[in-house]
Amino acid sequence: MDGAADVDVRGLYRVCIAIRDEVDGSSTDRTGAMLLEAGARSPFPFEVMTQQNAGACAARNAGMAKATGTYVQFMDADDALLPEKIAHQVLLAGTNGAPDLIVGSARTYDATGTLTNTDVQRSTDRDVWMDLMRHRLGGTPTNLWKRSMMEAVGGWNVNMKSSQEYDLMFRFLQHDAHLLFDAEVLTEIHIRDGGSVSTTRLDGTWTRFIELRTRIIDHIAHARPGTDLHPYHQVLFDSIRTLYPYAPREAVALYGQHLPKDFKPGTSPATGNGYLVLHRLLGFSLANRVRQLFSGRVASRP
Repeated sequence: MDGAADVDVRGLYRVCIAIRDEVDGSSTDRTGAMLLEAGARSPFPFEVMTQQNAGACAARNAGMAKATGTYVQFMDADDALLPEKIAHQVLLAGTNGAPDLIVGSARTYDATGTLTNTDVQRSTDRDVWMDLMRHRLGGTPTNLWKRSMMEAVGGWNVNMKSSQEYDLMFRFLQHDAHLLFDAEVLTEIHIRDGGSVSTTRLDGTWTRFIELRTRIIDHIAHARPGTDLHPYHQVLFDSIRTLYPYAPREAVALYGQHLPKDFKPGTSPATGNGYLVLHRLLGFSLANRVRQLFSGRVASRP
């Protein structure tokens, strides 16, 4: 299920729309019935919609098209919001100039229910473009999205198969969006057994993420002339390195296409001194072949 809750800036729920992103009757967990039951108990207008499976982004856009309030809350099947999440963020919006996006905090749990990460979003000394590059601007359920900005940037890109929220936030930032950071941890992300759909083919996932990062760098180079791009190229380099075990030829091609000839990688959470020695002596392709041969490491998801 993908859904959108339409909320008024004063803190009142105006409409709740749930989108079943599936063919009618294919649900095995009573999703449709549970939504109808919830609607019957709801103290505010509640509409349940169904549609053919056209992907999460199409479902979110359909929900957004029905929305009439100032902000929209998006949900996926593996998300959980604490009861006060929306009201808390709506209050923040009302007292902070109605930002275009509230970036929320979250706890992530694995399929066994074990807490694996707590992401706390704070507002001090942030470079939002680097945060975008590093995938550190929250996510689909944690954030509260201003409907007018969603419409201005054209909504969700239905052609994106992963990193959809970061493509969307990239377009927000291109439109000079006003961001607010919320340190209250009021969202839970539950990773289902076997991972999410976006991680089933890591080569495609990382390729799309690399493509998005190249667009971010190109935008910064043109919109913010004089910016030191080396830190951004380092993030891109680490991403291409992560792709290499899954698609070595594509990784080598991307390295040659998108990194400057004089780029020299440095140490980072993904790149240590040992690899840098190999890179300096052997170049990108041979260094990664040697590293892959002896390390056997598996890449994480972006």
